[in-house]
Amino acid sequence: MVWFNIQVGEKHKVKYTPLNPIKKEYESCDKEGNILKKVSGKFERGHFINEETGEKHDKAFKLIKGKASSGFTGKIAKLDVKEVSINEVDDLLVEKEFLVDSQKLYDELIKDNKSLLSAGWFGNGYKAYKVYIEASKLYKGYCNMKCGTTSKSEIITDIIGEVTESNRLKEKLAEVELTIQRVNQVNVEDLIAI
Repeated sequence: MVWFNIQVGEKHKVKYTPLNPIKKEYESCDKEGNILKKVSGKFERGHFINEETGEKHDKAFKLIKGKASSGFTGKIAKLDVKEVSINEVDDLLVEKEFLVDSQKLYDELIKDNKSLLSAGWFGNGYKAYKVYIEASKLYKGYCNMKCGTTSKSEIITDIIGEVTESNRLKEKLAEVELTIQRVNQVNVEDLIAI
């Protein structure tokens, strides 16, 4: 992990490092689950090839949990949600964010002091997101829908774990782990069935 120095105001010299989403890649395969290699086209269209048999394929699937799987199609029409603590939303590394117009949902989330959690996708492909809906703190009557694939706690634990020269950071790691235990109530594998 690379740390950068920056002056904040007149009094504070701090270090910072980026938090990047964890990208999950799946191998390309044919409909039987045999691994394929992508061959990029130069003057012709690209294709996939089974290196063992030499078989050429125009279309590939992705190998997910040992099975050939096609991607999501279209936009999601319905979210099956669970109520979660409002603190859980803050642990999401947001990749997409949407404004939700629903006074009724806003009032319900404010009254219950909760957020909603679901799994979802936005278009074609293989990228599934954790989707949180919370009452907007800034725009009364509206909600925010925040989507991401990675929890900040996953990345921060790795970052702090890599830094061994400072006992102060080790103590912060213990505090972060305690916070993670309180925040990490839902497992993404339970939400996203691929």
